[in-house]
Amino acid sequence: MNILHTETLKKWGGEQNKVINEMLLLRELGHNVYLICNPGSKIAKKAKELGFEVTELSMNKKNFFKTVPFFLKFIKEKNIDTVFTHGHTDTIIGALASKLSSKKPKFIRERHNLFPVSSFLSRQLHKKLADKVCVLSEAIKDYFLGMGVKEEKLFILPSVIDIEKFDKTKSTFRDEFNIPSDVTVVGMFTSLYRKKGVYDFIEVVKNIIHKYENVYFVFGGECRRSVGEVIQETFKNEKRVILTGYREDAANVMKGFDIFVFPSHSEGLGTVLLEAMASKLPSVVYSKKPMSDLVKDGERGLCAAYKDVKDLQTKIEKLINEPDFAEKLGKNAYKYVSDNYTMPVLKNRLKELLEQL
Repeated sequence: MNILHTETLKKWGGEQNKVINEMLLLRELGHNVYLICNPGSKIAKKAKELGFEVTELSMNKKNFFKTVPFFLKFIKEKNIDTVFTHGHTDTIIGALASKLSSKKPKFIRERHNLFPVSSFLSRQLHKKLADKVCVLSEAIKDYFLGMGVKEEKLFILPSVIDIEKFDKTKSTFRDEFNIPSDVTVVGMFTSLYRKKGVYDFIEVVKNIIHKYENVYFVFGGECRRSVGEVIQETFKNEKRVILTGYREDAANVMKGFDIFVFPSHSEGLGTVLLEAMASKLPSVVYSKKPMSDLVKDGERGLCAAYKDVKDLQTKIEKLINEPDFAEKLGKNAYKYVSDNYTMPVLKNRLKELLEQL
């Protein structure tokens, strides 16, 4: 089968990581896999390194008159059987091209988050044009059922992590930032913007940093300049607060942590949360699905009341003060992700999806 994946976002995150994983597994299953993405995107570089045929095409809301004909030509020349789209703009392009093409490839829309589908066009696209709507979790599936998408169209295709990679990684993160081996490290690692809860974590660190002289705090991941400036200004001259900037070595970074904090306000699943679990870390999240389902309060981490920063602080302090309990939660988290969110699981789901089509 000839399969096309599309992606418009230029940054790297959980969505792009999942696209690459799917492409790799589809290739393992014997399919020819192609990628169309925006010029200069991080996924283009990664896919090329892995040996995929990548086409860099400028895709935006103002050039559909160029991109749809390009897709039609591409589908015909490459004899594409199935189109997977991942973002809003490429989904419109992919949907139109799939339905207008004489080849009539199957059109699959993947949803990576729980952001509301507000426009009439987007709602109709999910209900009428998509052959399948693939979602990360039961929480997203329930949302689309409530929107009127038929259950037989919905298919759960979870994010997964390469557990073997995490097992093999020996972290050099503490040495890199001169963090002593005998202190506790509490950190975030994600795209640092408001909806990910970065300002919630800033508030918690402000409140507790002077209570715990043996605790370091890490703000890991890419962030907008304004966020970085707030962190630097709030904690200037504070050596125990570290801002890493963009990193590709998730396993290396998180295996240098003791406690993972992920106060995201909304997620489809949260790949980075799975990565923390694979690193044997106890996590503190808000009590909102699907994060709360993954963590399951008191079993694999702790859940704070939604957007309650004081409760978030309480849960973080509990893990700081009870290291044995924290270690137990981390071990439980590792077992759970090993059993349910690994590459073989996704490979089997992809095979089942294509068989349904």
